[in-house]
Amino acid sequence: MHPHLEQCLAIVLEATHGLDDRARVRRDPAKWSIVEIVEHLSRAYSGTAKGFERCLETGAPLAGSVTFRQLVQQLVLIQLGLFPEGRPAPKHVIPTGEFDLAAVVDATRRSLAWLDDAASRTRQALGSGKVLDHPIIGALSIDQWLKFHVVHTRHHARQIARRRS
Repeated sequence: MHPHLEQCLAIVLEATHGLDDRARVRRDPAKWSIVEIVEHLSRAYSGTAKGFERCLETGAPLAGSVTFRQLVQQLVLIQLGLFPEGRPAPKHVIPTGEFDLAAVVDATRRSLAWLDDAASRTRQALGSGKVLDHPIIGALSIDQWLKFHVVHTRHHARQIARRRS
């Protein structure tokens, strides 16, 4: 597995270590539970894998152009590792809350394995350029996508830590 994706899995496992099914409970109705956070991450990983699969099906990158604003956002997020607070998640990665912790951790493992495979095949077929758009920060290369997931996972691990305390 790619080191960035191994890092994502390690972060999730460390953040959820020792938790039980009480992790499904929302202490604040306006904020996701720990289980919902992990489900969100799993959905984000599999969403990127699906995007890479679409690139492979078409045989071409699906990346558009990048605005100056998006370039700045990419620099801040991917290069500096600063993830903004309070931004709403895209619809396709909003958790359902239907699963328990063990199920979402297992789904996360599967999603990361799928993402690793799809990223590897996409890199082999399409190279290292921009391949797929992120809904907010624009066109990213495979390496940028994988680094994005590390930063995104760290962001949510901090949320999990706050909910644990």
